[in-house]
Amino acid sequence: MRFECSNIKQYFNRKGSSSIILMLVMTSMAALMSLSVDAGLLYFEESKLQNAVDAAALAAAAKFDKGDMEMLQEAFKYAGLNGIAPETLTIDIAEGQRRISVESTKVVGLHFARIFNIMDASVKARATAVVGNITGVRGLRPLAVEQQSFVLGQSYTLKRGGGDGYCGNYGALALGGSGASNYRNNLKYGYFGTIGMGDMVEIGDEFDTEPGNMAGPTLEGITFILESDPHDHSDGDITNLEVNCPRVIKIPIVDSLSVPGRKTVKIVGFAAFFLEDVIDNGGKTEVSGKFIRKLDEGEIGEAANDFGLFGIKLIE
Repeated sequence: MRFECSNIKQYFNRKGSSSIILMLVMTSMAALMSLSVDAGLLYFEESKLQNAVDAAALAAAAKFDKGDMEMLQEAFKYAGLNGIAPETLTIDIAEGQRRISVESTKVVGLHFARIFNIMDASVKARATAVVGNITGVRGLRPLAVEQQSFVLGQSYTLKRGGGDGYCGNYGALALGGSGASNYRNNLKYGYFGTIGMGDMVEIGDEFDTEPGNMAGPTLEGITFILESDPHDHSDGDITNLEVNCPRVIKIPIVDSLSVPGRKTVKIVGFAAFFLEDVIDNGGKTEVSGKFIRKLDEGEIGEAANDFGLFGIKLIE
């Protein structure tokens, strides 16, 4: 086989060109890989930072009724638990402690990008939590109180014993159906059914009253709740109630209970009460509870009336 010099020269020229192209391709791939790895690192760190400021904003909002200082302390506490340095935080509290924003920036050291003399990059995250009046809840007890201005810590009658001229309605509601058995179960465990197209009870929904004394079911249901509480509340102190205390119940606030027999009433809000006692006086069972302010899960809205039951949500 003969090779002429010109052919040999062309061969090595082509080979050299291919090597240069291969080197350029490999360099480009290495650059892309390095950028991808560092981009993934930045995304991971940004996600962590976002979760941290979310937690700090929500925790601070939960202290809205304690004032600015406690809200700030809570924000710094939860930020620290998630590895955020206090000096990187910017916190803004507004709208009467009903809105809090937490922002933080973190410098992230890069790895492969260093070959291009890029040592680090910054990621930023911001979260804003708002506190609003509850407009929809789950787990309501089938008791109702007429709308009024409630006083924190004051005792209220949640169900009357009867005989007071209320045309047979003494504060009981037929949630999800009528009858003693349904009423008793809703007292014990709360109502988690649906109404209309919604998956929770909301302001504006209408329910029938449950007329009559309902003495036996009321006594059994409330006694069940009181006996399920493992803590001693004989001193009547409601300032430091345990989380998920079984004696804290949510009930609807209605437009009126002055209706004759089984009639429809409209829900205008929701409130929380600490159950004090149930008294059976000759077949006329009365339930009392202290009004409390409580943060709870549920839908919130600015237009809802303030009956002391609040929710929190992130808006950014």
